[in-house]
Amino acid sequence: MATARVETRPLPQHLGRIAVAGAIVAFVIALVVSALAASRATAHVLSPAALAAVVAGAAAALVFVGWVNALYTGAADVLSAEAVLDCGPDCRSVPRDDPWGARRLWFGALAWSALAAVWALAGAGLVAVALDGKRARLVVLLAAFAGLAGTAAVVVEVLGRHRGAHAARRALGGAWPATSLRKRAWKQVAVPIALGQAVVNAALSWVLFHDYVRGAGAAAAGTHGMTGKVVIADFVITVVTLTLVFASMTRRWGGTDAELGRLTLDDADAQVVPPKAPIGGQGVLYIAVLTYIVGILTGKFLPTGPTLWLAAVARGLFAGVLAYIVAGVSYTRGAVNSLAARDGR
Repeated sequence: MATARVETRPLPQHLGRIAVAGAIVAFVIALVVSALAASRATAHVLSPAALAAVVAGAAAALVFVGWVNALYTGAADVLSAEAVLDCGPDCRSVPRDDPWGARRLWFGALAWSALAAVWALAGAGLVAVALDGKRARLVVLLAAFAGLAGTAAVVVEVLGRHRGAHAARRALGGAWPATSLRKRAWKQVAVPIALGQAVVNAALSWVLFHDYVRGAGAAAAGTHGMTGKVVIADFVITVVTLTLVFASMTRRWGGTDAELGRLTLDDADAQVVPPKAPIGGQGVLYIAVLTYIVGILTGKFLPTGPTLWLAAVARGLFAGVLAYIVAGVSYTRGAVNSLAARDGR
């Protein structure tokens, strides 16, 4: 059977193309999030404080996962021969320490995330000053989001891919120790992702609902009413978004770790599959549907007029649990399938 031909480029040229593609993706994300935030705001305009919160929070959220994903995709680019390193093994860009080690990986993500948040908050502060107390319409929010959070995400994507590509060479040489599959999937990958999504979605609740008034009667007074139904109204969007993003992303992470020789099996009988019968993605779909049903049922137990804090906790917990299960299952799936394909060659 013929295999697809991969177009190989030197790493700098490859990263240049990635930056252009990343800018387009960042703009699309900015448009979606900006529209969602504006749709929930009073009169569809945001206060200066909400504008700054949306832009800074989005920058932090995008970069937190984006840095880790960039390290993995940079390595994957080298493994697939899409990118060719333009320097030798002694290149200055080759990291001395394991960039995928759990502590270094996620502390690095936090550091880049904090830096991106400060950058975005400073820029959003200038926009707020320019608004002079006026509320921001969708076009202003979109411009600030894309120009600040989007720029930070693209820069981190390029830097992370560059580092991951050079680190792949050392990883293939066995420079760093391997980790058991279960520990890597459920503790070192799924837990940080779940915590990150819980914080992001809880914080987003303030952006979405800080203009709301408790109780359904608020609608009669011309304001948004905070009800249990409102809190869970967009759970389907949360399920679809988190499932699509993390199922695809962490599956690639697991596959890349396996190809780099960074994983060991805990139970070969349970974790080895035939090369011609890889694990499919149906399980992730079932998880998404089941989690959505549980989320809807949980919403039935919320009080008639939940507080903003209760809404934040409910939404954060829902997103965190969903992300944890999807990330752990998908990472394991990617690793097991990659190991099977490697051993069957």
